[in-house]
Amino acid sequence: MDPFLLKKITRDTKSQLEEFALYLSENKNERRSYVSVVKTINVFRDLICTAEWVTGRELIKIVKCYCKYLPLSQSNETDVSNVVRRILKIIREESVGPEATNSADGISAFFKTDIKPCNLGRSDLQDNILNSIVELLAELDTSKSNIVNMALEHIHSNERILTYGHSNTIRDFLLYGRKARDFEVIVCESGPSLKGHKMAAELSEGGIKTTVIADSAAFAIIHAVNKVIIGTHTIMADGALRATNGVHQVAMAAKFFSVPVIVCAPLYKLSPTHLCSYDPDAFNKVIGPEKMLNFSNANLHSKVLISNPDFDYVPSDLIELFITNTGGHAPSYLYRIISELYHPEDYDLDNMCVEDVEDEMAT
Repeated sequence: MDPFLLKKITRDTKSQLEEFALYLSENKNERRSYVSVVKTINVFRDLICTAEWVTGRELIKIVKCYCKYLPLSQSNETDVSNVVRRILKIIREESVGPEATNSADGISAFFKTDIKPCNLGRSDLQDNILNSIVELLAELDTSKSNIVNMALEHIHSNERILTYGHSNTIRDFLLYGRKARDFEVIVCESGPSLKGHKMAAELSEGGIKTTVIADSAAFAIIHAVNKVIIGTHTIMADGALRATNGVHQVAMAAKFFSVPVIVCAPLYKLSPTHLCSYDPDAFNKVIGPEKMLNFSNANLHSKVLISNPDFDYVPSDLIELFITNTGGHAPSYLYRIISELYHPEDYDLDNMCVEDVEDEMAT
C-alpha cells in the first residue's frame, strides 16, 4: 500500500478498505446500486473521521489515494465513483470557506486546482463536511421517491408503455402511475437473463395489464406503443447510456417510429466520463455464456465463440428525456448538472496529483 496512505490511516481503516474492495469485487449482478452508494458514503465518512489530516487539500489526497485501491474500473461501479466525486466536491467547497463563497470570485475558486485554506480548524471543518454528507445521504434517500412521484406527469390514461427487463425504479414508477391512470405495459423479456418475466409478474400483481414479449418482437410491436420508459446502469456526460444489453435495439426501433424514450434514473448514476462503444474494455464487461449455451451442449463449446456482453451503448440522440430526482431534463442539459455536482479535478479519479503526494512525503 502507498506509504503516504499508510501514514494517514489507522489499522482498522485499512481493514475496512480491504473489506470494501472485496465487496465491490463480489456479487456484482446481485448488488443494488443504492445499497452500494450508501455503503460507500459510510466508508468514506469513517475515513474522514479517523484519518490524520489538517487541511482540506490533505484530505483530498487521502481520499484519492484510498480510491486507488478500490476496483472501481474493473467492477464498472460508476455509481460508487460518482458518490466519491460528490464527497470530494463537498470537501473542496467546505475548505474554501464561506468568505470565498460570498466573494466575487467564489465560484471560480471551486474550479482552481489549489485550495485556499479557510480559518476553520480541523474539528470545525470536519463537522461541516460531515453535515454536508448527511445532507447528501438525505438526498439519496429521497431520490427514488422523487422520481416515482413524477409518474402522473408522464403517464396518461389508455396509453401503451414499453419497458425492458427489470428495474426497481421503473417498477415503482409504473405502479405509482397505476393509482390514478389505467394503462397497459409491454415488457421485453431481456434475454438471456429473462428478468423481464419478474418485472411482468410484479406489475401484474399491482393491477397493471402486462404483456411479455421476446426481445426480437420489439420492432414489430413498437409502432403501437405511446412511449418507452427504461432504467439504466449509467448516464454518460453527453447523455448516452450504459444500459442493459438489448436496450439499444429497443431505442433504435423507437427512434424509427418516432416513439419517445424516457429514462428514469437518480443523479448518482450521472457520470462525468465519456465512454464509447468502440472502447469495449473500458465500457463493457463480458459475463459467462452459460445462460446462452448450457452445459448439456458441451460438445459445441470447443467449436463456437460466444460473447455475452452485459451492457449496451445507447447514444444520446435516441433519448427524449431524463427523469431524475431533481426533475425532467433533456440530454443537452446534463452538462450543466455535472458542473454543479462534480469538480473538474475529480472527473478522473485515477489522476492522483502524484507530485503533491511526493511533496507531502518529502516534508
